[in-house]
Amino acid sequence: MRPAGVRENVSATIGNNSNFGEAILSVLERGGVASIGQLPITQQDFASPVAFPLQAGSAGMIAGAAKLLASQGATAIALAAVDSPAGALNEQFANAGLAATSAKVLGLTLVPIEAPDYASYAATVARGSDGILIGMNSDQAGRFVQSLKQAGASQRIALTVGAVPPSMVIRLGAASQGLLVTSPFRPIEAGGASNAQYLADMKAYAPRAKKNVFSQGGWVAVETFVRVMKARKITDFSPANVLDVMGSLEDFDAGDMIPPLTTNTTLPAPYNRLFVNKVMFARIQNGQLALIDEEWHGGLIQ
Repeated sequence: MRPAGVRENVSATIGNNSNFGEAILSVLERGGVASIGQLPITQQDFASPVAFPLQAGSAGMIAGAAKLLASQGATAIALAAVDSPAGALNEQFANAGLAATSAKVLGLTLVPIEAPDYASYAATVARGSDGILIGMNSDQAGRFVQSLKQAGASQRIALTVGAVPPSMVIRLGAASQGLLVTSPFRPIEAGGASNAQYLADMKAYAPRAKKNVFSQGGWVAVETFVRVMKARKITDFSPANVLDVMGSLEDFDAGDMIPPLTTNTTLPAPYNRLFVNKVMFARIQNGQLALIDEEWHGGLIQ
């Protein structure tokens, strides 16, 4: 008999995208069911013995954004984030990304979601900084960038890819030029074999769905599961066997949307399931997201 909440014959869950990851993982742990490619938001997403995140999540992208700013010459970085428990962690993540650089975090400015005007917050982060890291959702980030530009800020500005989808780039217009962006996956605009297949599958099976980092995450989770099972010629899809197989990978080629995947290593707590501790660096140029280089930049969260 399977524990309550876990259906019979469920081998794994793939591509979960929820703010309630801790509750979901708790149920999956009781049933010994793997969670493959879930959106990592909570600490449990990087700690649960059944979790197989395929990206570094917001923690890695914020750390990567700080590292990206430093690589572009910023030495004094100011942070702006949503006034929430998650937003308050951005300073910790940014400092982790800057560990091997000479750049420093000047401080963290938390912006209330309901703030009617961002001008005063923009002025705070612009004061004394030569780099600005914005850790917000798309709507807030767009408003914050506009406030900075209206105030004449000339600092380098970095965000995560989820904050600047194509619709936001269009909305920002000229204000988007030069924005620095970190992505957990190879950006759609950068092409590659995996993105070509992703776009073809989206057209065939979900033509009305948004093509963004979130749908990429769901697609790559399914693609990785299929590739692993085919490569290992798996016929036993029992939860225990799927869990064992997923935990035995070393430099596994899951396509070029993510770097080679290793899951058979012991990582230090609290990020002992941080199998993909890397992001790609990009810049918005003429309304398009363009890779700065072809590297996967790692060593973000220690």
